[in-house]
Amino acid sequence: MRPTLIRPVVAAIVVLLAAAWGVAVVPPQASAAAPIPGFVFSARPLAADQLPSGAAQGTDLVYATLDQNGRPAMASGVFWTPRGTPPAGGWPVVSWAHGTTGIADDCAPSRTRHGDGLEAPVRKALDAGYAVTATDYAGMGSAGETEYLGGRAAAHAIVDIIHAARSIDSSLSTRWVSTGHSQGGHAALFAARFAGEYAPDLSLRAAVAIAPVSSIENYFGLFGPRTPGLGRFNGFSGLFLYILAGLDHARRDLGIADHLTDNGRRYLDAAREQCYGDLNESLRSTSPGSLVAKPFDDSAFRDALRDYAAVPTGGYSVPVRIEHGFLDPVLPYFLSRDLRKEMRDDGTDVTLKTYLRADHTTVVDESLDDTMRAIKDGFARD
Repeated sequence: MRPTLIRPVVAAIVVLLAAAWGVAVVPPQASAAAPIPGFVFSARPLAADQLPSGAAQGTDLVYATLDQNGRPAMASGVFWTPRGTPPAGGWPVVSWAHGTTGIADDCAPSRTRHGDGLEAPVRKALDAGYAVTATDYAGMGSAGETEYLGGRAAAHAIVDIIHAARSIDSSLSTRWVSTGHSQGGHAALFAARFAGEYAPDLSLRAAVAIAPVSSIENYFGLFGPRTPGLGRFNGFSGLFLYILAGLDHARRDLGIADHLTDNGRRYLDAAREQCYGDLNESLRSTSPGSLVAKPFDDSAFRDALRDYAAVPTGGYSVPVRIEHGFLDPVLPYFLSRDLRKEMRDDGTDVTLKTYLRADHTTVVDESLDDTMRAIKDGFARD
């Protein structure tokens, strides 16, 4: 059963946040209940020159969802419908989860990517006759904070944008596929794992994760006081800072800032405001070790990070496909190789396709035909 939130004070807070952000708020029903996940606060049709070539129409949304801990949150995003006449049962839905852009509102893809500047899988899915939903994730482009790599928060946002889109466009089917790249691959896996219990009204058909983040909980200890300068790779510290910002929101009790130096706390604040390219550049001459005052090695932190970000290895109701470039310098290939093994050991129907000449970015295009084939096969499943 989809969660229904009943406390009227929460409803008031959510509406006030929406008003403060400047969106056109649609008041909840006259009952005292707060908006359920998928409730649409605002919807704005996209102009023709903002549509990708395969789309008949597109809509910007601000909608209700839940954060990592199941608390009310707001998310923004976009959905597009393809050209032509919907098939019987409506347009099948591809829910796309984007890779790392940052966690500030200005980093939200719905604000920065339009027309044919969208990711190739989004364009290809529309060309193939699928509707596409694309969340910005909760708190990114809308009121609140983003819990970067918070798996449950991402899963909620991915599923709830489908609920939101279907509430205003009856041409969308209940049948959907979960897919995404990098941060979005991680999110797509979480959405696939929890879709059945979180949204039994929707029919998930498959999951395709492209170079997904995994095992970050096992390697976070490398980000510590003794980590030396990494030259041009110093900018990768920004990814750890995004995780810390999100985890700090989900678990205030951890005292994240206490682990950081003064310089580290300044960069943590910067991470909340700067998109990834700018943050990466600002960290180029800053060694990771100079940001950390004491190691992130206590059991409370390790357990919290595992609960927050560890990719589920079992419990999937549909086949899972992982696609990864062998030359990936950001998320090394062995991470997905190991994830496949753990998933198989846990009884998951999972395949891993390796792209020998692809890196973290080029794997999206290199795998495109295989991604679309997996999506098509998913929708063809009984």
